[in-house]
Amino acid sequence: MRSWRSRPADVGRARSSQLATWYGRELRVARVTTGLTQAQLARLAGVSQSETSKAERGALDVSLSVRCRLAAACGHELGWRLYPVATVRLRDSGQLGIAQAIASAAHPSWQVRLEVPVATGDLRAADLVLTGTEQVLHIEIERAVVDLQAQLRSAQLKRQELAKEGSRPIHLIMAVPDTHSARRRLAPFAALIARALPVRSRHVWRSIRHGGALDGDGILFVRRAPAD
Repeated sequence: MRSWRSRPADVGRARSSQLATWYGRELRVARVTTGLTQAQLARLAGVSQSETSKAERGALDVSLSVRCRLAAACGHELGWRLYPVATVRLRDSGQLGIAQAIASAAHPSWQVRLEVPVATGDLRAADLVLTGTEQVLHIEIERAVVDLQAQLRSAQLKRQELAKEGSRPIHLIMAVPDTHSARRRLAPFAALIARALPVRSRHVWRSIRHGGALDGDGILFVRRAPAD
């Protein structure tokens, strides 16, 4: 099992080799199932038979264009998706300053922890966790709002895993920079925020600074953050 701090380059190289092998196996099954020889598949795809052979053997130096053409030639489509399986460190993602600003404002009654693994053996981590006597604040930091619904879903999945490890209620807080740009990007998601993150920023700050309890999930605007 790789550490969640494994070098991305090493993880990426291992994964690319694995995916190339899987692609080769699936391509061969698809070709044989459709009754094509390698030469016929290559001709339909407009590539050489040697390139087709390399693809089926799991070679890494086959271009994406060739892989897509071979898949199409035997009636298939190559699809890619990104699945969250790990967390980029706060410093690497440029989010450390925001985390430090929140941590420095936290009341002494909170136990403050950065980059908390959500479960044993899970490569994902919660950005910032404040643990109190009655409840836990799970804070996810988003410097850029690209797709709030997807970002919120990712954070909620982390919270679900964290909740399995303890008995205290865990409230999810989405922390974003308090800038005109961030507020403008959030504006189209007003209905989603009101439903999923109903606790206002000022109430979240009050809880963080004074140690009081929250009654739900919320959003947190961080106005000033030290440089990362």
